[in-house]
Amino acid sequence: LFVMEFILFAALVPTDWARQVSARELASLVDTVGPAQADLILDRAVRWYRACCVRTGLEAWSYHVLVPDHRMAGAGLEKLADSPVWPWLAGRVHVVWWSLGQACQRLAVLLFWWPFILILCAAAAYDALLRRRIRQHSFSYASPLIHFWSVRGLLWILIGTLMLLVAPIPLPAVGVPVGVGVVAVLFRFVLANSQKRL
Repeated sequence: LFVMEFILFAALVPTDWARQVSARELASLVDTVGPAQADLILDRAVRWYRACCVRTGLEAWSYHVLVPDHRMAGAGLEKLADSPVWPWLAGRVHVVWWSLGQACQRLAVLLFWWPFILILCAAAAYDALLRRRIRQHSFSYASPLIHFWSVRGLLWILIGTLMLLVAPIPLPAVGVPVGVGVVAVLFRFVLANSQKRL
């Protein structure tokens, strides 16, 4: 799925659209957490991107291999370097690296919310375990159907989160706490409706 998504990015997403997505997402981040915290998040994302893509030489290598320039002169490939295909290919390579940088930024936003994630998931787990203990000592019914669909929901949210890391759409920063709330509710359903005897 990730390879297919990258191929679609490289083939379909215009460079101007990528810039608009970055601008909208940055504006949403600043409006949600404030300029100071947004700067910290962006600095962390830039450090991750440079460590993974720039310092390793992967970004420069991809442009060197896939996008020829006039340094090829003397090899009899001057006309090849002037082809209009190469600027288009350079834009595609740029979109791919932009999507990786955007993924680093979105991971940094997720990390920013870790105290909220920890508190909410701990509260959901505590409430679910209490309800499960009550059901163990009563005739209450633990629904296997709710348990099944809650597990499925968590799996789909995990897959969707991984896909959204590189999706070429602007994501609101407030979407993280909302998504965490949904995950906490599903997690509570999973624990509360697990088998009474394990």
